[in-house]
Amino acid sequence: MLICCVACTPDVEPQWHMSSRLNYDGQPVNWKSGSVIGCQHCKIQEGRIVEPDGISIIYTLYQRGQWRAEYRESHQARIVLGNNAHALLVKNKGSGTVLLENKHKQISELAKIGTPFILNMGEERFTVVISQFDEPRFGTELSDPLPVKLNYSVLKSQ
Repeated sequence: MLICCVACTPDVEPQWHMSSRLNYDGQPVNWKSGSVIGCQHCKIQEGRIVEPDGISIIYTLYQRGQWRAEYRESHQARIVLGNNAHALLVKNKGSGTVLLENKHKQISELAKIGTPFILNMGEERFTVVISQFDEPRFGTELSDPLPVKLNYSVLKSQ
C-alpha cells in the first residue's frame, strides 16, 4: 500500500485592504512612520508641494521600489492617481457625496466620503477613500473660491 501525503499551504501573502483607511495584513498603515508593519519591502516617503492655496503633504508608499499607494492632505480639489499619472476633479454634491471627473468629462463617478470606491484608469485599477473634503463656500453664490481641505488614500491594485 502506497500512501502519499501532499500538503498545500494557502496563499499567505499579506493583503492590502482599504476600509476607511489603508490596512496591510490587518494592521492600519501609519503614514508618518516611514515603514509598514510586516512589510519588509515597503517604504513610505514624505513630500510637500507648495501650491497657490497652501502646502500639500504627500506620503507615498513604495513596495519593492514600485509606487503602490499614497495618502494626501491637499488644498486642491483634485485626486491624483498613479504617481501623478491621472487626476480627477472633486466637486461637492452635498450630504457627504462628491462627484469625481476628469477635465474631458470622460470619467464621472459619484463617491461617498469615508467609503472606499474603485476607479479604473485605462489598464490601471485604484481603490480610493476620501477621508475628508471641506469646501468652505459650497452652496454659496460667491465666485472667489477658497482653499479646500481634501484628505484621501489611494491603493493601486496588482
